[in-house]
Amino acid sequence: MTVHPRVAVTRNGPYEVTGDLPITPKRVVTSDVGEPLTWATAAELPHGTPTLLCRCGASKTKPFCDNSHLRVGFDGQETASNERFFEREKTYEGNGITVHRVGALCAHASFCANRTTDWYQLLADTADVNVRAEVIAMIEHCPSGGLVYEIDGQIIEPDLPKAVSPVEDGPLWVTGNVEIMGSDRTPYEIRNRVALCRCGQSKNKPFCDGTHLEIEFEAKNQADEVTIGFPTRTEDATRGPYRHLVAGVRTETGAETYAVAAMIARAASAQVSIVHAGGDDNEAGRVLAEAIDRAKAAGIDPEMLSVELRTESPASALTLAAEDADAGLIVIGRGGERLARLVRQILHRSPCDVLVVAPRVSEPFADYRRILVATDGSATADRAAGRGYELARALGASIDLVFVGHPATGEMITSDTMSVCGSDVPTEVHLLEGNPAKRILETAAAIEADLIVVGNKGIAKPRMTPGDSVPGAVVTRAHRDVLLCRTVHQRESELAPGSGGVIERNGQQMAAFVDESGELHLMSARCPHQGCVVAWNPSNKSFDCPCHGSRFGPLGEVVDGPATKPLRPA
Repeated sequence: MTVHPRVAVTRNGPYEVTGDLPITPKRVVTSDVGEPLTWATAAELPHGTPTLLCRCGASKTKPFCDNSHLRVGFDGQETASNERFFEREKTYEGNGITVHRVGALCAHASFCANRTTDWYQLLADTADVNVRAEVIAMIEHCPSGGLVYEIDGQIIEPDLPKAVSPVEDGPLWVTGNVEIMGSDRTPYEIRNRVALCRCGQSKNKPFCDGTHLEIEFEAKNQADEVTIGFPTRTEDATRGPYRHLVAGVRTETGAETYAVAAMIARAASAQVSIVHAGGDDNEAGRVLAEAIDRAKAAGIDPEMLSVELRTESPASALTLAAEDADAGLIVIGRGGERLARLVRQILHRSPCDVLVVAPRVSEPFADYRRILVATDGSATADRAAGRGYELARALGASIDLVFVGHPATGEMITSDTMSVCGSDVPTEVHLLEGNPAKRILETAAAIEADLIVVGNKGIAKPRMTPGDSVPGAVVTRAHRDVLLCRTVHQRESELAPGSGGVIERNGQQMAAFVDESGELHLMSARCPHQGCVVAWNPSNKSFDCPCHGSRFGPLGEVVDGPATKPLRPA
């Protein structure tokens, strides 16, 4: 029988945790001046079910109860209101964002402010998207959920797992829409995140009101190893990010394009398909024969090399070849007006990552040693950063991580990115302000980066020219190699055994899972509750719906509602 996840308040006693809820200690990561930046998560604590967690603050075995509440005569009477959030909230209007606040829920974690400003002061300037992003980051890090934000009429909450997290020297942070049951068996409103008192002194029990700070409550986490931000990658990091790449060649293709393809193929033990678009004539044959010789001269293993002549237009030939081979990367040279036009067409159509190789005038080609990765903290940028770090790891290169926006937000985002994508890769952080594309290009020139890595968000919209978006401006104006990472769907070839993702097949979004035997299982990526597209959660090995919290197992079975039906098999 499945036990529903729940945290129940017992009368003048501990919290009773039931169901499959991980207990994962956390601590607040602060700057050198004490400003909170992000969360650090320690290893999950082993426990049974039900589990009793200390509420009185006196246990010597925190976070677990040792019956000290009986020894100290703990008075745990609940005083918190049972009103729903939107029955008592205050609304604050910004530009493009509305903030809702219930002050009684504040746990004084201070993510909503820094030493120079706070969310309320910033709200007037939210016409600036960088300021708006900073306000959003402040609100999403709030553990109590006393602050939430609304955009275009929709309340947006961070995607948090179902978990109970004892915060070092602080409250019990419960996330993921877990039910909180009062000692009289009356449930409180189910919310995405709540902070429960565990110092025993809150005047708003069972919720935290920040009293632990006043009384200097101490509850140290014992685990030494922590993971900052979101979960670490589970994929094999011993090989490069690509298993198959397509290199487009023409008569004017420079030696550097072959060299880049060879470099990545060696690092990843990848297959290489050399593709030329043209008629089935002597000229096409000559181009392909020359391409084979140049590819071998560049160091591509003949056993890993294939050539293909296609009769479609050049852009269609490359994108279709990539689709047919399930390739993860297209490599193409930038030089010449005709190639520049081809690059623009491929950026709009590509089903995979695109590496645009800049011409080398005189200096010989050398492997990438310094890779610039641009991030803005979005989910799409995180995936692009992961690609950059995978490539750096395979090549033995270093990373320059660039964030353009408010420095406090950048410090938090880059810290998260490094811990998740590449704590083992030498990284230098650049926190900048101004025009994002301009500052990225200026930094790349100043540090003499070999490669710039950006996501393709916005560049594939049919009515936009590449220069209309930040990644498009970077790829069209850069005088060095640029890796434009596809950040919307994964490819089947990227899925390792035991992992999942959302792929596109025949124009349909599919939830895909590869089991340990290597068999691929396909389901509709649409949540049967209200049709939102699910996303793969690598830490829980589940497909999670971002709209209403439904969770599905690797094969589509329902794990958590409100959905009542599994993902539809393909």
